[in-house]
Amino acid sequence: MESQQIPQNRKSKEYQKNKLLKINSAKQDPNIIFEDPRKDLKFPETDFLDFSVFSEKLQKNIKLKTYRYLPPENHLTKAILFLFHGLNSSVAHGSHIAKAFSEKGFIVVGFDHRGFGQSEGKSGYLESLETHLADSKLFVKKIMDQYGKDQYKYFLAGLSMGGMTSYRLSLENPELFAGAILMAPAIQHNQSKLILGFVNLMVYILPDWHIFGHKNEGTCHKSPLMTKIMRNDSNTYKGNMCLKTIQVIYEAINSSNKTFENYKCPFIVVQGGLDKLIDPDVGFDLVERSQSEDKQVLFYDNMWHDCWHEEELQDFLPKVINWACQRI
Repeated sequence: MESQQIPQNRKSKEYQKNKLLKINSAKQDPNIIFEDPRKDLKFPETDFLDFSVFSEKLQKNIKLKTYRYLPPENHLTKAILFLFHGLNSSVAHGSHIAKAFSEKGFIVVGFDHRGFGQSEGKSGYLESLETHLADSKLFVKKIMDQYGKDQYKYFLAGLSMGGMTSYRLSLENPELFAGAILMAPAIQHNQSKLILGFVNLMVYILPDWHIFGHKNEGTCHKSPLMTKIMRNDSNTYKGNMCLKTIQVIYEAINSSNKTFENYKCPFIVVQGGLDKLIDPDVGFDLVERSQSEDKQVLFYDNMWHDCWHEEELQDFLPKVINWACQRI
């Protein structure tokens, strides 16, 4: 279950060695039967906002899929939550997250990034970090123009790449947001510099080369059943990952990590100790290095990367909702 204690020897070679050994030795357990927490749950509204952007890659305007989950009828609206999805994923994969927040008075909005989910664009392709963030900023502006900047408190939440997106938006404009919920945020990697150097070299030679296998093949969930469910989901990108996309993600992680000392927004990090994609210590490091006066980590020793679809969700989701409610 959740661990509150921050390890004090995280920088030692022995700690780092044992951490990687624990992560690398973790195997999926077929005895864990954790059913899809979404099941057949969908966002009640899609395409509620006309959201189109220009694609440099395709040299044309493309439409991005938008989602909204309103509070129940006759329920007071308290705040607005921006929900951002992870790589190869879709905001539709967070419908259960949105529903839970909506029941506490939040309007939850989100969109599928270009090339992912039900949005148009080159499938599985990130054009650049700048483009990715520009789309996100434009969506935030459209929502704030629609609802008013001062009418409601605004929160950010996202998983993995979506956690990075939430971090970057609140890093640049902390005054716009009452808080950020960073779930396994892609802002601190656990890959070797050798791998990163290889990707940076190859991307200049073959930027469109699809070489890396799909991320959901046994690296994101402790339950193989959940891996199968996500693989068969129509909103999951199933192709191999493009070198350019990998480079953009690594650039986002590296550049984000260098800004921890400048981060001021209230935040809570949800992180698992068996995350094979992101450094499990990311939350602890952000707490130590950031300037924020309101910061917290929910750490689960045995949780894998995709915490939206891990059994620990049942424990942390009520906690992060309560965290946000206390800051309205």
